Amino acid sequence: MPQKILILEDNYVHMQALTEIIRSLHSDLQVYCASDVKTAYQLALENHIHLFLVDIILDIHKPGDVSGLDFAKAIRGVTKYKFTPLVFITSLEDPKLYSYSQLHCYGYIEKPFSVAQVRDTVLSALEYPVKEDDDKYVYFRKEGIVYSAHVKDIVFIESSRRKIRVHCINDELEIPYKTCEEMLKDLDSDSFIQCSRYSIINKRYIEQIDYTNRYIKLKYVDEQVEIGRIMQKEVKKRLGYE
Repeated sequence: MPQKILILEDNYVHMQALTEIIRSLHSDLQVYCASDVKTAYQLALENHIHLFLVDIILDIHKPGDVSGLDFAKAIRGVTKYKFTPLVFITSLEDPKLYSYSQLHCYGYIEKPFSVAQVRDTVLSALEYPVKEDDDKYVYFRKEGIVYSAHVKDIVFIESSRRKIRVHCINDELEIPYKTCEEMLKDLDSDSFIQCSRYSIINKRYIEQIDYTNRYIKLKYVDEQVEIGRIMQKEVKKRLGYE
């Protein structure tokens, strides 16, 4: 899965410079940009971010502004981002002690920043150990409301009549349509396998596989999940049969 980086920076020139540096590091890196806290928070909920770059001062016209610190506090309150690497962009010295102790700040990019400084900091932060799937949540937005599901509790996902049904151990959630490719990106986990054009399974809950009749039986789900003809080889490969 590509690693995703969110930049929260109100200065367009700085935002573009950071984006260009990051994209030059690796072609698979995805960069999301926001100039305000509300947009950044929404992007964080709708995606699985692997690294945050946050400018501490987002409104230079507001005396004493530390909006970036407020965003960091809010994002640390989201379970899946409790320990995600967070790098501050700043020319300030005073917030450092607070940021390290209270917000688990990974590091700083000092303004004016250099290409080498940004490259070294970002590459180092991206090597930070990724949380296990058991600690992850995935977020879905429906009719203006954001719903969450514990990744480890998702058993099976299927598309039906332009809707997505997410089968969990003790619940079922219906959300607006997404492709399987989009869902896999949101889940960001090796536990999930696409087994047909319309379905994704969590391999942890497989009870039985019948390759002859092309179906999979899962725990907590009554129905059998079909293995598509063109997906059969890939399913076998992912499950270690090839």
